[in-house]
Amino acid sequence: MLIQIINLLLLLVIALASAYIAYKLYLFDQEKTKAGLLYEKRLGVYREVVRLLSLVTRDGDVSNNELLAFRSKTHEAHFLFDKTIADYIDELHYRSTKLRSTNERMQSNALPIGEERDGVTVENSRQLIWLADQLPLIKNKFDLYLDLQVLDSNE
Repeated sequence: MLIQIINLLLLLVIALASAYIAYKLYLFDQEKTKAGLLYEKRLGVYREVVRLLSLVTRDGDVSNNELLAFRSKTHEAHFLFDKTIADYIDELHYRSTKLRSTNERMQSNALPIGEERDGVTVENSRQLIWLADQLPLIKNKFDLYLDLQVLDSNE
C-alpha cells in the first residue's frame, strides 16, 4: 500500500513538472513569436525609409502619392521605436514634403525669376542635400532595432 502511494505521488510530481515545463516552453514560444513580429514590422519601416530616400536621391523629388504611401507605411513607428527614431521618420516626411512643395513652386510659371525664386531654390537645395545625406546614415540609426545579435542577447 505504501509503495502505491509513493508511486502515485511520484507520478503526480512528474506530471506537475511536465506541465510546468510545457507552460514555460509555451511562454518562451509566445515571446519569440512576438519578438519576430516586432522585428518584421520594424524591418518594414526601415525598408520604407530606404525606399523614400532612394527615390529622393535618384529623382531629386518625390510625388505626393509616394509621400502618402510613406506616411501610411510608417505611421506605426511611434509604437515600434523610441521617440528618437519616430521623430526622425517624422522629420524625413516633413523634409520630403517641403522638397515636393519647393519643386512644385519652382516648376510653376507663377514664380518669376528673382529674389523669391532664389529663396525657394535655396530651400529646395537645402532639403535635397539633407535628405540625400541621410541614406548612408540610416543603417546606423536602425542598427539597435534590427541587429539580430543584439535582439538575441536581450532575451
